[in-house]
Amino acid sequence: MSSGKTRESKRNPDDTIKILIATDIHLGFEYNKKRGQQTEDSFITFEEILQHGINQDVDFILLGGDLFHDTKPPQTVMLKCMELLRKYCLGSKEIKIQFLSDPEIVFRHCANKVVNYEDPYINISMPIFSIHGNHDDPSFGAVGSMDLLSVSGLINYFGKWTDLTKINVSPITIKKGETYLALYGLSYINDQRLSRLLRDFKLDMLRPQEIPDCFNIFVMHQNRSPHSEHGYISQSKLPDFLNLVIWGHEHECRITPEHIPETTYYISQPGSSIATSLSEGESKPKHIGILSVNKTQFKLQSIKLETVRPFVFDNLIIQDENIPKSYTEQLSESVYKFVDNYIENELIPKASTQLSGHPKQPILPLLRLRIFYSSEEEIFDANKLAQRYCDEVANPMDMVVFRKQKVASRHSKLSSKEFGDEFEEMAQILCYEDERNWNRTVQGGIKKHFSLEENKDKLTVLSVNGLNEALNRFVDIGDTDAFANIVNHQIKKTIAHLETCDVDTAENIRDEIKNFRDKRMEEEQEETAEIQSLFNNIKSKTQTNIDKDNNLSDDENRNMPVSKRGRGRGRGRGSTRQKQSIDVNLSKQVHAKKQTKKQDQNVLDNYVSSSRGNIKKGILFIEDSD
Repeated sequence: MSSGKTRESKRNPDDTIKILIATDIHLGFEYNKKRGQQTEDSFITFEEILQHGINQDVDFILLGGDLFHDTKPPQTVMLKCMELLRKYCLGSKEIKIQFLSDPEIVFRHCANKVVNYEDPYINISMPIFSIHGNHDDPSFGAVGSMDLLSVSGLINYFGKWTDLTKINVSPITIKKGETYLALYGLSYINDQRLSRLLRDFKLDMLRPQEIPDCFNIFVMHQNRSPHSEHGYISQSKLPDFLNLVIWGHEHECRITPEHIPETTYYISQPGSSIATSLSEGESKPKHIGILSVNKTQFKLQSIKLETVRPFVFDNLIIQDENIPKSYTEQLSESVYKFVDNYIENELIPKASTQLSGHPKQPILPLLRLRIFYSSEEEIFDANKLAQRYCDEVANPMDMVVFRKQKVASRHSKLSSKEFGDEFEEMAQILCYEDERNWNRTVQGGIKKHFSLEENKDKLTVLSVNGLNEALNRFVDIGDTDAFANIVNHQIKKTIAHLETCDVDTAENIRDEIKNFRDKRMEEEQEETAEIQSLFNNIKSKTQTNIDKDNNLSDDENRNMPVSKRGRGRGRGRGSTRQKQSIDVNLSKQVHAKKQTKKQDQNVLDNYVSSSRGNIKKGILFIEDSD
């Protein structure tokens, strides 16, 4: 970083590259929902970010993933995004940075392999370079929203990778005066896979050898916080030649560069520009940064966003408060009155201090009060508060949540912050009942569970890899149909295999299904690639229907049920009805293709009818009956 004002004043501005950095903009978040005026929040703040780029006269904007909230955003969301990009990024202003890289290499995944400000068919005044995140991840080989912006010439999309066996990242090399900058980008990859690639030294960053004094920036979109053993990327394990890492995906704003011990680089975590969850990290003030690079020196100016909706997060431990108790009313009623007074006189005034005076800033605040109780008698009906503050708060229905307190002390208040609500609820769904168990990966726990000899045969048709891939998609991108799709796919695959086998007894069928399962377990990489291809094909087939839905009138959209997505929330789909559907489909398909083997069919039907399907808290078990 810069060493002082004297040294800065001697720098030639023609040698300084100015970059606006931002991550996790989440355009379209709750665009089709009604939470006050929050439907427009993401677009209002994105426009403010673009305006800062113009006012600061930056050379380009660098985005760290999750420009969109959905993998396939509605057409109206894409339209609004393109309108803003055309308004602020097109023009005749001279671009002072030179692009030195081979566009055929750094944009090899793009249909239009050229940096947009050198395209003779479009005039760019403020270039944008962006990777994709987990929310706008197009997956293997698929076309996503970022590809559309790339081919339109509005964004330079880089860092997309589809080969997960070995990754060679080529930099975008930029020159301005005597300053050279190498920009490395790696779009979102499953954290466990990327951790494995780093561990096995299969992630290489190619350095421009002909430029000795080059400032190296790495922009990535991964978990930084160690929520689980291998479900994050260690901030100290990145290549030492880097100067600065722009870290996306984490929503808490830590934009001030942090030097990482035992390394040579700094990390800047801009955080999200809007709150997409009611967690403590989201309640911190939102910022973007203006990064100035002069040769091998840099400084980063933090700019607070003024159009962000006010958000106050707080914890309340009932036993630590002096709540007046009355013999004429229940304890829950006394707690209700205390909380009502606390919201009105503590939280709402705090929210009002976050009003910036910007004419486009939403006024109604977001509030989240976590109430830690020790007795069921302290719980009251939160709907009473929702009705009380429906005109004063943007999220009245989920303003208050109750959490069971294990230890009644001030220390409990601190420990309760270690995990957000999303992790607490996921832990409950997946039967992780204490913090020590939650330090492990969910996927790793599933794999370990079914690798035990006593549990090995609990999954036969559905594979562990298939289950974990479905879980990844459910958590990462909110694919609520992932479990049903993988179950149906693997049932059909097992049926197709049985049709090629000469089996005539229930025991032979059972053994053949298990042999087929073991074979898939040995070919883990092949099966993973096949599953990814399955989900990509499903997304392509359903996109037409999604586009049709987007053409509905506003009234129709308001009447349509909207699924609520939360990180790590929800339960896997499954019931006796699904089990019956599995049995019926399996029986019908095998019967149709083996009509001449009635005896074999009867044996297979008996086996299927004796199988048990059970979806338990997001995990489907297909067990053999004893």
